[in-house]
Amino acid sequence: MDFDQELKQVADAYASQGYQVTIRPNPEALPSFAKDFKIEILGKRGTEGVLVAVKKDRDEVAADSNLTRYAEITGLQKGWRFDFAILEAENPSSREIDGARDFSEEDIEESFSESLEMVHLGFLRPAVITAWAGFEAAMRLRLRAAGERAGWGSPPRSMLNELYSNAVINVEEFRKLETLSRVRNQIVHGFISPLASEGGAVQFLCDIGRRLIEESQDANLQPNRI
Repeated sequence: MDFDQELKQVADAYASQGYQVTIRPNPEALPSFAKDFKIEILGKRGTEGVLVAVKKDRDEVAADSNLTRYAEITGLQKGWRFDFAILEAENPSSREIDGARDFSEEDIEESFSESLEMVHLGFLRPAVITAWAGFEAAMRLRLRAAGERAGWGSPPRSMLNELYSNAVINVEEFRKLETLSRVRNQIVHGFISPLASEGGAVQFLCDIGRRLIEESQDANLQPNRI
């Protein structure tokens, strides 16, 4: 099946939810705040609207630097949300380390506890890395609880976008997590980040991660998108 056929299937799924769907909308069809957006699907249902980016795989999501901006702008508009549809599921055989497994809730909590102990001992940079590892696993857990696909190869940036567009995290949290994602990258690639010296950043990651775990345990969570 080619991309256009799969795109139509995604559009049909939104139509089945009562949306009036436009595939590859031109700027005139888009709401005023999104005139410059390059998206694949526009859906309208009463006073609600959805803008959908459809990508072949998560690598395409990570490569599109505009998606974060789209999600942030859309999230500020009453009645609108920004969605992702990723056509290719994760291939477990692509794992680069044999025997790698996802963190359990207990593993995540252990990462948070270890990171906070590192802060207490003054090891701030490894504390950020350890806390981020637990937080990233908590993001996957929360997304899967809501019916999303998240696993090996899911880019942290796209997971952040999904959580933000689904209102799981607010705009202030989103911006701070974006910053901490850059801090984490700076550290692991051998650069010194001044923000790595802030123990509060580690506590923030632990607090948000623990909240995501608690929410993922709610059996009433429903998927918010395709």
